[in-house]
Amino acid sequence: MKLFKIVIPTTVVVFVSALWILEKDHSTVPLYIRILISLGGALLSGILTYFLMRQDAGEVDQNANN
Repeated sequence: MKLFKIVIPTTVVVFVSALWILEKDHSTVPLYIRILISLGGALLSGILTYFLMRQDAGEVDQNANN
């Protein structure tokens, strides 16, 4: 649960900022396409954040030294 305190805000920030940038710079693109692009970016950033912020990264080095 501790990890999701970082993942969920990251996905929300990415979604909102992507939607805002797409609205500002590419307003001719239909709204549903902009939402789909923003959702894809938010999902990708959430997955990357989940795997990169895992707490077992320190254990990899300990196992390699044995």
